[in-house]
Amino acid sequence: MDATTDTDLIAAYLAGDHNAFTKIYKRHSPPLRRAARLKLYDKHACDDILQDVFFIAAKKLHSLHEPERLPQWLQQILVREVYRYNAKGLRSVATDFQSDSPSDQPGVRDPHSEGALVAYEELKGLLKSAAEGLGERDRMILSLLVDHGLEGNDLASDLEVLPKDLHSLVHRMRDQLEKCFDAYCVAQVGRRSCPELAEILFRWSGHLDIPIRKRIVYHIEVCPICQTVRTQQRIAIADLRARPSAPPRR
Repeated sequence: MDATTDTDLIAAYLAGDHNAFTKIYKRHSPPLRRAARLKLYDKHACDDILQDVFFIAAKKLHSLHEPERLPQWLQQILVREVYRYNAKGLRSVATDFQSDSPSDQPGVRDPHSEGALVAYEELKGLLKSAAEGLGERDRMILSLLVDHGLEGNDLASDLEVLPKDLHSLVHRMRDQLEKCFDAYCVAQVGRRSCPELAEILFRWSGHLDIPIRKRIVYHIEVCPICQTVRTQQRIAIADLRARPSAPPRR
């Protein structure tokens, strides 16, 4: 077993011994890879992010004032890179928010019909339509994240919150956005099979505002038919995004 400490390896690397960095990689890449796989389902994305982590580390090791905290430091870099990757994934789905044309706001196909899965090119319009069910603050967070690419301290500054409070705000927004997706997808598809939902959505304009989103979400929780539709739509979208043929998320 190699008794060389991280502090020794960092000092050697900064002195010009590139073999020392290879040892750092071999020592710390396995736990980082496991952590990445817990956060991302895409193995190739995990490998890319792991490379990015060590590329960043190689450039910034000189700024690590507590070498004994190297594992925690690398984990922090990993978390930031995963966050950035997910933000890019949202941006790849949610580009071109400018057009208000009805043709840019497609619905979701009936899961029982031919070609049941949502086409990838519909995802951008789907996100736009679903996001209309968010509250004002959550829409602001989504816009800053997706449209402006802000993250970390920059995102916290624009939202006028402390960085330590940012995670809970973003987590809440994503939770609400998931409910908006569920409500919009079920509203588009479920009326045919659920008379009660059809009654709720009688004369519905197709615009997912907050009151109608809440009514749909509540109805789904008490309706086995709509719960089945929700599950089908979640699987359809997850399957689509996992397909190699879909445009890359990065």
